[in-house]
Amino acid sequence: MRTRRNHPVAVSAVMLAAAASLLFTACSAGSASPKTAAAQNMDSVVSSVTTDAKSQENAGVAGSGADTGAAQRALSNQKIIERLSYRIETLEFDQSIQTLQTLTEQLGGYIQESGVDGDGALQKNDSRTAHYVLRIPQEKLKVWKEKSGTIGSVLNVSSSSENITESYYDTEAHLSALRTQRDRLLELMKKADKMADIVELEKALADVTYQIEQLTGTLRQYDSLVNYSTVTVDLFEVSKATIIDKTPVTLGEKISYQFRQSLRWLGDAGQGVLVVVIGGLPILLLLAAAGGIVWLIARRKRRRAKSAPANGGDEPGNPPQLPPQE
Repeated sequence: MRTRRNHPVAVSAVMLAAAASLLFTACSAGSASPKTAAAQNMDSVVSSVTTDAKSQENAGVAGSGADTGAAQRALSNQKIIERLSYRIETLEFDQSIQTLQTLTEQLGGYIQESGVDGDGALQKNDSRTAHYVLRIPQEKLKVWKEKSGTIGSVLNVSSSSENITESYYDTEAHLSALRTQRDRLLELMKKADKMADIVELEKALADVTYQIEQLTGTLRQYDSLVNYSTVTVDLFEVSKATIIDKTPVTLGEKISYQFRQSLRWLGDAGQGVLVVVIGGLPILLLLAAAGGIVWLIARRKRRRAKSAPANGGDEPGNPPQLPPQE
């Protein structure tokens, strides 16, 4: 009987405790800061915009990879950077420089870098060299290769290429997604009416704008390198053209090659001796004159040494000396 009387009291106590807990929770939620909630809401909105933009970028890349037509179009629009390097010698240095500049201008290119050595006041007797970095339109590169021999004797040509197609289109897709994200942020700024929301949106917009500027500069640089090939020319002034012989194979060719090499060596050696003799003639004459003076002085001393004992033979105690016979 006592248990049945206490049961209704226990139930009532549990119900009162639950009601008090619900009331406390409601009061706590009502007392939350409206600024903090707004900031959290704006962070979630900005995060949502960023996530949507990245999803769009990934979807665009995946869709382009799955589409056969887009793949074929990408293959036809390959982004390839071409570079050429030339070593050229010339007997007429000034004329070759003029030809190089004129050819570059005719092809629609421009000189990116240039320099000439050995043309100063203290280096007039030295052979001159020139270094040029040219930018030639990619579609005119074949014409340049055909006419490069008009500059001088081409000694060496090297080429290299770099395929940046994948990197180019990835950068382009990323840039498109960032522009979409920027447009959405601008729309949110028009609707925002709280200072905290505007500050958060401006920070996100500044970050997106910075990334857009960087990627735009990267694409602009890619376009410049692809559309205008880089051609490096090293030009050398020589007094005699280099003779390029083919590699000898047979015994007769080897003998002929060695005979020509011997004649060239003798010719070069003879020229070297002639240059030294004629070029150093004033010094040689001076040395010859000095040597003649030294010889005359030595000869006179020898004569005096021979005549001295004959003159001293008349002194007492010394036997007479016969005069030296000539």
